[in-house]
Formats: sequence, C-alpha cells, structure tokens
Amino acid sequence: MNIQSFVIGEWVSGDCEGQNVFNAINGEPIGEVSSSGIDFQSVINYARDKGQAGLQNLTFHERADKLKALAKYLTDQKEKLYDISALTGATRIDSWVDIEGGTGTLFAYSSLTKNELPNKKILLEGGVEGLSKEGSFIG
Repeated sequence: MNIQSFVIGEWVSGDCEGQNVFNAINGEPIGEVSSSGIDFQSVINYARDKGQAGLQNLTFHERADKLKALAKYLTDQKEKLYDISALTGATRIDSWVDIEGGTGTLFAYSSLTKNELPNKKILLEGGVEGLSKEGSFIG
C-alpha cells in the first residue's frame, strides 16, 4: 500500500518504490512512502499562490475560526490518530501529548487571537520610531 501525501490540493503517491514503513509492535509492513516525482517547486508555488494569498484575504478572527475548525476536526478524529500512533510503539499516554496537546494548542491560539487581535487583516503596532541619530531613518 502506498502512503500518500497531500500536496498541491490533492493526494499523490511517489512515482517509484518507496521506503517501507513497519508496525513497531509486530514488524508487519504498513506501507511504502515516497516523495519521488513530486515537483517541490510546484508545491512552493502552490503554497505562495493559494495558501498565502488565501490567508492574506482573511481577517485575524477568520484565521482563528479556521484554526478552531481544524482543532475540532482533529478532536473528532483523535481515536484514529491514537490507533496510528500505536503502530509506532507509542502508548496512549505518549500520544496524548501530541494529539490532545496539539489540538489544545490550536484551540488556545484561536481563542487568544479572538481575544487579543482586532477583526482586521492588518495590525498596526505603535507609532513611528526613530531608528537613526539624525531622524533620517524611521520605522
């Protein structure tokens, strides 16, 4: 079984035999993973053209809503994530830090953003600051 990667808006497999991935408990093969054939320049361009452009069009609160939605989705999938993590040999307690700690961090960032940042696309910080002795350079 090929383990796919989500790039450029779609699930893709490498175009050759990949690295075998094994269950750490019983040694059985889980699948193969490969990035061979993935055009990484296209991945970068996609991130810049789609991802960055999409984020720039959102306010801080809209971005926070997306973080919260991702955290909710991952929370709904947490049992599947625990099952996958167990294949690495991790215990449920080992995995808790990453799975529930990670989603908790997303929830916290979402809440902080909504509480501390304006519902705008940009944030102006303070006034003009002189950066040179004669005032010829300011920021």
